[in-house]
This record gives sequence, C-alpha cells and structure tokens, in this order.
Amino acid sequence: MANHGMLVCSFFVKKRYEKMNAESLYALNDLFEVSKKDVDGNITFANIFELFKSFCYANNELSDDEKKQKLFSIAENSLRTSDTPTYRTLSFVIQSGNYGIEADMTDRKTHKISHHRNADEAAVMKFHCVVYVPKDAGDTIVNKGILVFETIGVYGAKMVTTQYMRLFFSQFGMTFETRSVSVKVFLEKLIEHGNLHRVTLIRNNISPNDADNMLISTGKEEKSYLHPKLRPEFLDKMIHWFDKADQTGICEIPADEDFDDIAVTFKINKHPRTVRLKNIEKMSIVEDIPDEIFKMKDVDQKLLTYMIETADDYKQKMVFTIKDGE
Repeated sequence: MANHGMLVCSFFVKKRYEKMNAESLYALNDLFEVSKKDVDGNITFANIFELFKSFCYANNELSDDEKKQKLFSIAENSLRTSDTPTYRTLSFVIQSGNYGIEADMTDRKTHKISHHRNADEAAVMKFHCVVYVPKDAGDTIVNKGILVFETIGVYGAKMVTTQYMRLFFSQFGMTFETRSVSVKVFLEKLIEHGNLHRVTLIRNNISPNDADNMLISTGKEEKSYLHPKLRPEFLDKMIHWFDKADQTGICEIPADEDFDDIAVTFKINKHPRTVRLKNIEKMSIVEDIPDEIFKMKDVDQKLLTYMIETADDYKQKMVFTIKDGE
C-alpha cells in the first residue's frame, strides 16, 4: 500500500491589490461582501466556508490545463462539514492527474502488459482536503486558517488546488494566499509527542596534520544521540536555530558551539524522517498518516477525523490573527 501523508499549511484572504495589513484582511468567520465583474451589485457570503463551498461547486467538472497537462476537479457530493464550540471545518475530495506520457501498464506479478496508456490518458487520483478555521473568541478576530492536504506516495494536490483557489477568489476582488506551517511549530509538536528519535551533531573534521590539509579534505565528523533527553536550555536554542533559518534563510550556529550543523530525526508512524538545519529550505511539512486507518471500516470518515485532529493539534501552536507588520 502506498504511504499516505498530510501536507499542512495556513491560509488567509485579503483585498486584491491592497497592501498586507489588518485592514486589507478578511475576518474568516464574518460576512464577505464582495463584487464580481459580470454581476451587478454586491455578493454576500456568510463566512469563508460559503466561499469554499462555492469554489467546490464551480469545479465539479474536470478542468483541463493543456499547458501543464493536468486535470482537476472537486468530486461531486464529497463536501462534509463539522461545527464544534471552538472551530468549524469543511472537507472535500480533489480529483487530479497528469497526462502526456505514453506507458505500458504492466502487472508487477505476471510481468504482462495489461494496457498501453496513450498520451491523452491521465491517472486521476483522489485526495482529501480539510479546511479548518477556529471560531472568534472574545476580542480575537480570526483571519488565518489551516488547510490539510492528503498526499499519496510522491503525489499531492496542494499546488494545483491552490492555483485554482487563487483564480476563483480573484474573480471577487480577493487574493488567496497560503503559507507553510513553520518548522518551529512542526518541531515543537513532534517533540511534545515524544517522537524524537536521534539528534546528530555535525562538525567539519579538520586534520591536525598540516600536510593532510594541503592535500585533501578529510570529511566531517558526526556524533549521534539515540532517544535523547535534551536539557530545556539546549532544546530552546535548537528550536531557535531552526526557526531563524526557516524565517530568514540564514543557517547560523554560534561560534562557541562545537559543531557546524545539526540533524534531528523523528519517527512518524514508525517511519524515520530527518530535518537538517542547512537543508531546511528543501523541507516541506508532511506528516505520515497511520496505516491502521486504511484497514478500518469507514476509512474516509476515520481519515477526515485524523486530519481534523491534526489541524486542531497545530492550532495550539499557531496565532490566527495577523496584525499590522506581520
């Protein structure tokens, strides 16, 4: 069975062509009063979920992007909603696949060709997506939400889906934007759940022999600690290094530390995953989904429940109100 995962990101909506500030952002739980070029007067949506529902209905039919050779649609009758005292969700199923490449479809057990796929045939896959928005609380007005996209093996649907979402929202004079959930939030969440498996300190190993240094690089020295229990002071410093590299692109470990790089390995659903400080720009926040879910009855509902629980878990570490200067 292919490995299933989740790609988690945040999103917000602002008035098109306006600078990013508190005034240009839409409150996700409030009324959206917008206009459309081909419609007289204003159009009102009760909240962000009504806009997402409208997006889903507008994309029930397969769209064909001939330039990118990709099909896209939202599966009809796949919309599901939930409403709790602290948050609301909307889920739907994305249908997406590429075409343009011919191939012989071969049975891996018999080695026989069962079908020749021509360049106009696409392997359309289904991916679940969850929209999660906390409810306003007191003086806190929420203008940022969470999107959770299912991934299957190396395949995903975030890029194509957000492309169509931006196009849809732009018709109403709005800009739809997504941001990766911070690496800091990801690390803190995994450490709190006890998934830390290994910490590796990496140091450039310079030979004490000057002749060696003139002739060849002597490689690197690595020290690994399995199932480490980190002191709070070091843990805070490590998370700060990753957070700074994530936000600024600068991977800087203070000179008084006896290493030049650090790698952190987690076990997610028994699968090891390593985050290395100096390769952080290549990292995408993808969490594994337990295989056990796909062995249960009512798989779709169990999967959606797990994705919603994951979004709710991230909520504890995120700020959902964007203020001026952020």
